[in-house]
Amino acid sequence: MIDIHCHILHGIDDGADSMAESVAMARIAYEDGVRDIIATPHFNSLWRNEAGLVRRKTAELQRKLDQAGIAVTIHPGNEVRLENKATFMRDTEQGAYCYLDDAGRFVLLEQRWAEYDPDTPELVAWLLARGTTPIVPHPERHHFFRERPELVERIVAAGAWLQVSADSLTGRSGDDVQRFADWLVDRDLAHTLATDAHNVNRKPNLSEGFRRVRERAGQERADQIARRMAGILQRPSAAD
Repeated sequence: MIDIHCHILHGIDDGADSMAESVAMARIAYEDGVRDIIATPHFNSLWRNEAGLVRRKTAELQRKLDQAGIAVTIHPGNEVRLENKATFMRDTEQGAYCYLDDAGRFVLLEQRWAEYDPDTPELVAWLLARGTTPIVPHPERHHFFRERPELVERIVAAGAWLQVSADSLTGRSGDDVQRFADWLVDRDLAHTLATDAHNVNRKPNLSEGFRRVRERAGQERADQIARRMAGILQRPSAAD
């Protein structure tokens, strides 16, 4: 399995506190069946973890995992918050953050917590024109999406993917969040799953998310999601 959203890099946001905790998270993920983790530290007005730093921290963690014999590959990424349209476009054009893949085909594009950004459909179209598919993390945890699910449907219609978190599907983030996560699964709007793990307590648990999808939507749907996620890290062929 591939975890496309994980705050495993230590000391740069609200994720792992130490290298030891980063290693422990990777070990938990391995035991859960994960073999690739995209490290996605926050990129926002509070934690501006730019691409160079993320790549250095990723390489540092990978060396530690190799030394410890933990067969998990760490890939650089970011969870990029949409603070406003102008700032996001500027940061994108300047290459300030990491995409989820080396080719820049996918980016984890987070909404602000206070309110929905009405420029989102426009930015989805702008990114798609640049060859990048935005993946919106944990929409089930945003109150405005739960209150107005048509907003989710609008950005999906524009071409965005959604990422539902395993903790949401298992109820660890609350009943309202779980109900909306289930609603997304039932309507085939859970395009990807991830852990959004931050430490050894809010830990990697991707298999639990897939179990919940299988229970509600069947094995074929779970396999479809897994294939879509695997494609994020696959290098595009010359024909693409």
